[in-house]
Amino acid sequence: MNIPTKFALMIEEGRRAQRQTLIWKGVLRHDNQSHQVRVRNISATGAMIESPARLRVGTGVLLELSDSISIPATVQWSVGDQLGVSFQAPFDLSLLTQTRPVTGQAAWAPPSYLDRAVQAAWERRLRRLSPKQLRDEFKGYIRD
Repeated sequence: MNIPTKFALMIEEGRRAQRQTLIWKGVLRHDNQSHQVRVRNISATGAMIESPARLRVGTGVLLELSDSISIPATVQWSVGDQLGVSFQAPFDLSLLTQTRPVTGQAAWAPPSYLDRAVQAAWERRLRRLSPKQLRDEFKGYIRD
């Protein structure tokens, strides 16, 4: 594949930019679709992103890192669930310190054994046990 010299130089300059490793949630928008993504590293000229979407090289995207940070970009490479994007204009990394990342809904629910009623029942049961019964109950978990 023959890449025009000007474009090849732009890619090479972008790859030399100082990258900041991070894990930052974001939203990747393209073709009237949006996907929750993780930004793995970022520089003034581009970013490496983990995305469930499989995008073709050359696809125009909008990377949203917060309510106030949206960066137009172009997909430069894509391998598995990772892709590299180059920004259409230099990005000021200091903007990340002035905002909070996009947050998702908490999907974690506490397991049933953390339920207060269950804990209280266990505590009542354990208080009634003698030291020997406790030792037998937790045999293998504590040393004698």
